[in-house]
Amino acid sequence: MDSTVFAIAAEAPHSVTDHQCNDPEGILDTMCSAMSTIASNSAVLGGHCTVVLGLEHAKTIAKAGWTRSDIRHYLWMNSGNAFRLISRDHRYGKVYNRNLPKWLKRDPDTRIPIVPSADNIHLFIMGGHAGRFSAFIPGWGHMSTPVLKPINSAAGPAETDAPTALARSNESRRKLTC
Repeated sequence: MDSTVFAIAAEAPHSVTDHQCNDPEGILDTMCSAMSTIASNSAVLGGHCTVVLGLEHAKTIAKAGWTRSDIRHYLWMNSGNAFRLISRDHRYGKVYNRNLPKWLKRDPDTRIPIVPSADNIHLFIMGGHAGRFSAFIPGWGHMSTPVLKPINSAAGPAETDAPTALARSNESRRKLTC
């Protein structure tokens, strides 16, 4: 496993607590709820976001055979808001969000995704056996692009003490392992 550092311009982490659900859909629906708040930058500016699954949530999802791709696609397909919520039903005038793709309908019930694609959801597993806690970190919208860089562990302690956002190597990204 390679160690990496991940940097993203973002809001503060939003705690996602789910002590009830014991299947992938339930846990991920809770995450979708956190992702779908209209008060975050991601809701109206798209861009990138980060999902951090706590170890216990990740293990539950992995036991059901879900891959990282499955998780990211489920989150993308099931998070978002109706256009009427983001536009406030045009209460404050006709809203046209220039950040939305041209092909996206502005009909009241059209689902506005949180990010443009599942590839814009950056998924990590962190933590220990501290409970069923995860986190959602909304990005600052389309104005920035996250960076993922490998840490050269042969370089010594100074370089490995960088901010700890650990990710799997490209090979292990396909499978959710805990």
